[in-house]
Amino acid sequence: MAVATLRDVTRDRPASPPGPDATLAGILSAAWRSLEDALADRHAEWRWPVLASLDARDPAGPLPHARVVVLRAVDAARRTLEVHSDVRAAKVAQLRALPQACLVFLDRRREIQLRVLGPVAVYAGCERARRAWAALPASSRRGYLAPRVPGEALGTPDPNLPAAPRDRLPDERESEPGFANFAVLALRARRLEWLRLDRHGHERMRADWDDTAEGDDPGAPRLCWVRP
Repeated sequence: MAVATLRDVTRDRPASPPGPDATLAGILSAAWRSLEDALADRHAEWRWPVLASLDARDPAGPLPHARVVVLRAVDAARRTLEVHSDVRAAKVAQLRALPQACLVFLDRRREIQLRVLGPVAVYAGCERARRAWAALPASSRRGYLAPRVPGEALGTPDPNLPAAPRDRLPDERESEPGFANFAVLALRARRLEWLRLDRHGHERMRADWDDTAEGDDPGAPRLCWVRP
């Protein structure tokens, strides 16, 4: 009997649970494929995850912060997910001070939630950032031309765009100054949790990686079912 994968058991949102043929390894592999698929479809729900971080600098204690971001790159072999940010944004300072975060994905049609947790590296003004910048369209580059620091308090609304170009997209030369404000945030998965909601009973699995392990393939995950 063929082993079911995440893509097989959720394509049409069946009412019944996946059953014993949906292996842990199959669900994990298909979850990575679904993340890769989201890169090619700007309307895919997993294209717009929530990035959660902690502000450890607050004198009252670490405060949680969460915001919607755009998934920009996926490397299943290296277990990395990338999003972009203005380097002046508060989340970059938060992640530099406490480089741990969680990305939360929700597919409402299939009723599947994915959480990916792990350390985050910030890349700005380097070759890795330059490669990501070169792949961005003008519509995305334009946001990094913001003349003022994101998050500043204002008395009136302000789109925070340069005077020129404001009514059109910048060309490559005009957008180039935005690279100074551009950062890549790369999260390396240390834990991945998959949750499928179903009226017949939820199902949840977890994958954990130990990057400090020695011996046989330290990159192999520990997989288990988790009680919902």
